[in-house]
Amino acid sequence: MTDSSAFENGSLGLQVVLFVVTGTLYGLYWLYKTAKQLDEGTDQNLSPILAVIPIVNIIGIWQISNAAEAVTDQSGVVLFVLFVVFGPISWFLIQSGINDTAAN
Repeated sequence: MTDSSAFENGSLGLQVVLFVVTGTLYGLYWLYKTAKQLDEGTDQNLSPILAVIPIVNIIGIWQISNAAEAVTDQSGVVLFVLFVVFGPISWFLIQSGINDTAAN
């Protein structure tokens, strides 16, 4: 079950620009913000701060990937593997799912 009011529409283009301009720091902010939205909008119990702490952020990424199943058509395992192998694909799938959910 998802609560669409917990999600905010985000511009993928602007996110890419901010990611490049901030030297990847925006990526950490996006992880935290996304974890917070998924925590509030799904029945998952996430710890958003884990997404930005080095080393343990792998746990946060695992949580985000599993919680994102509610807003994407992908399994959490697939999203996690994509995050580890080629993060932009996972970022695109998760943000697109959040945007679709926020629009409804």
